[in-house]
Amino acid sequence: MTTRHLFVGLDGADPDLVRALGPRRLPILHGLMDAGVWARLRSVRPPATLPNWATLLTGVDPGVHGVFDFTTRTGSRVRFTAGTVRAAPTVCARLDRLGLSCACVGFPGTWPPERLDHGVFISGWDAPVAFEADRSYVWPPALHSEMTRLFGPTRFDDVDEFRADDFDWHRRLPAALCRRVERGADLGEWLLRTRTWNLFAIYFGESDTAAHHLWGLHDADSPRHPGAVDRAVADGLGRVYESIDHALARLIRASGGDEVEITISSDHGSGGSSDKILYLNRVLAEAGLLTFRRDRGVARAMQVAKELALTRLPPAPRERLFRAAGAMLPGWVESQTRFGAIDMTRTRAFSEELNYFPSVWINLRDREPHGTVEASDVQALTREVESTLLALRDPWTGQPIVESVLPRADVYAGPLTDRAPDLIVTLHLDRGYSYGLLPSGTAPRGTGPFRRLHPEEYLGRKGRSLPGSHRDRGLFVAAGPLVAQAGEIDAAVADVPATLLARMGVAIPPELAGRVLWEALRKVVGDPRPLPEAQVRPADRAAEEGLVEARLRALGYVD
Repeated sequence: MTTRHLFVGLDGADPDLVRALGPRRLPILHGLMDAGVWARLRSVRPPATLPNWATLLTGVDPGVHGVFDFTTRTGSRVRFTAGTVRAAPTVCARLDRLGLSCACVGFPGTWPPERLDHGVFISGWDAPVAFEADRSYVWPPALHSEMTRLFGPTRFDDVDEFRADDFDWHRRLPAALCRRVERGADLGEWLLRTRTWNLFAIYFGESDTAAHHLWGLHDADSPRHPGAVDRAVADGLGRVYESIDHALARLIRASGGDEVEITISSDHGSGGSSDKILYLNRVLAEAGLLTFRRDRGVARAMQVAKELALTRLPPAPRERLFRAAGAMLPGWVESQTRFGAIDMTRTRAFSEELNYFPSVWINLRDREPHGTVEASDVQALTREVESTLLALRDPWTGQPIVESVLPRADVYAGPLTDRAPDLIVTLHLDRGYSYGLLPSGTAPRGTGPFRRLHPEEYLGRKGRSLPGSHRDRGLFVAAGPLVAQAGEIDAAVADVPATLLARMGVAIPPELAGRVLWEALRKVVGDPRPLPEAQVRPADRAAEEGLVEARLRALGYVD
């Protein structure tokens, strides 16, 4: 069978790491870069999983699709919503309306799967399918039985990231991730050989997991490097990238080889983390913008309870516990962990303290349950928060920490922009490494706005600061008959779906946020067909969000 366009998503794949590993270890990726175009792809903010994959799959700004994080905040309540709140259809759903055959395999933030008339849709790891995928994860549902017969159950519990604080776990991780990549390639190759596809899109998340956990071992200069590390352990990150390169070779062969149009994209890049931790709410408290409760017993108790559930229980019992608790107390544990230590009646600004999304909310009257700030005072308070954060200095080096503080309207466009925090914060790197953000409620007693990790904390684990972190420049590669041999170009995440549609001979809908990268293309032949509207499937949002919440809480999102 042949495929017209192959799209491969590589979560967290970093262009500089790809170049450093070189063509000997990654011959397929480098061959495609040499034959076509590539870019250090600019992410949407934050450079995190869900908002960027949502933009790559829909082509619209986060202010239009409405996905900014794994969670949605309403007052002091947090709901784990993932992609259930996405308000825009995927490109696959639009193409399906034209009668084109599409497959969308494994991307996060895509549950429930879109019901394509001419293709298949398989949701990602954040779907509420416990640790073994069921029929709700696949469209059409009958495909699940065939997949299970050929490849066995699709499982998500082979790597428990809450047990990641010892060398033995890290020694085993690369092999486990390589097996995951191989299983994904087996499924992709089978689907590619069963029929002809106009667009086949498949996701690999192993590059991101490897970067988060293995960067400090890979990078001898990292402040999180634990000292003497044998070569096999230090090379674990490179081995995972090699397995992805091998998977690309298999998928390209199964797609039909030289005639297929190929796009490879990551949602963000990856890099190393500093050993320095910043507690944003403690910064706001020292500036008189936030007040902590005197009695923080409930918040601390919830943090301890969450910690015990995440670290002491195996994956399957952990999820059953969170699913049962979610039915009774949806979001309450996470809400208390995040906000329970704050006295909102005496607070003007606060942060959710998300490591991958530094930001600040204004405690606005008539919007927040205990709002203290009048709408007429927002502009002055914004300047006060901005000046407070821009004045922050690293206590060890004296260097500025915050690069910019921007109102959300300066970052996003669209009717759902109000789902984003009021102020978007960008941090400088600490000599090339990311400052870590952690919730103030988890800090040791007596800690101020900053602390340094102890050596026994360097390896980290899910729910704690990890030695690898996100970067705002991901990887983009395009090659094929319609792509010019143009080398490195400039591109942003939203440009990827726009350019894909142009290569497929389809008109670009006006609501798409990106531009067609015409400088990367030789010629698009034929009159572009208009792309019809497609609707997000009507859903019982409350029921779906409850299932997703249990799944994401069991996975430890967020810190």
